[in-house]
Amino acid sequence: MIRFLNVLSFILVITLSVVLYNVKYRIDAQEDVRAKLQQDILNEEDAIRVLRAEHSYLTQPDRLQALADRHLQLAPLHASQIATFDDLPMPPRDEDFFGPAGRQALGGYAGIAPSTGVQ
Repeated sequence: MIRFLNVLSFILVITLSVVLYNVKYRIDAQEDVRAKLQQDILNEEDAIRVLRAEHSYLTQPDRLQALADRHLQLAPLHASQIATFDDLPMPPRDEDFFGPAGRQALGGYAGIAPSTGVQ
C-alpha cells in the first residue's frame, strides 16, 4: 500500500512539474506578445505626435497665406461685386397655377388628372 502511494505521489509530482513548466512558458510567450503590443502602441503614439506636429506646421496661417499668394491669382473683393436681392432675377411664375399651364409647369404625374376606371 505504501509503495502504491509512493508511486502515485511520484506520478503526481511529475505531472505537476510538466504542467507548471508548460504554464510558465505559455506565460512567457504571452508576456512577449504583450511587450510587442506595448512597443507597437508606443510607436503609434510617436507617429501620432509627429503627424500632429506636421499638421500644425502645414496649417500655420502665415504659411498658408504665402502659398495662396504664390499659387492663387486672387484679388480683393470690390463693393461693386456684391449684389443685393433686388439685383437678382426672380424665377418665372405661372399666374394660373391650377389651370392647364399650371399642370404643365408641375410636370410628371402631378399634372395628370385621376382616371375613373381601371385600364
